[in-house]
Amino acid sequence: MAVRLWVVALALSALLILDREMPVSAGKLVFSRMPICEHMAESPDCSQSSNLVCGTDGVTYDNECQLCLARMKTKQDIQIVKDDRC
Repeated sequence: MAVRLWVVALALSALLILDREMPVSAGKLVFSRMPICEHMAESPDCSQSSNLVCGTDGVTYDNECQLCLARMKTKQDIQIVKDDRC
């Protein structure tokens, strides 16, 4: 019985935890995904192709590579909220 209550309490607490860095507007939860930056060098040359992504910092980046550059420069955990303008 105690184990069952512990599991339920753990599950409920996991549901209540929100990442405070992600924007939340009008009570709407925002989910994000991690950009793929591991393959990038310290200062890569990003293509000029426009494939807009919206970062969790509220900035629209030309593409995922530009967002990765911003992550490296600012040392912030910027993730992708959506594929388009913010």
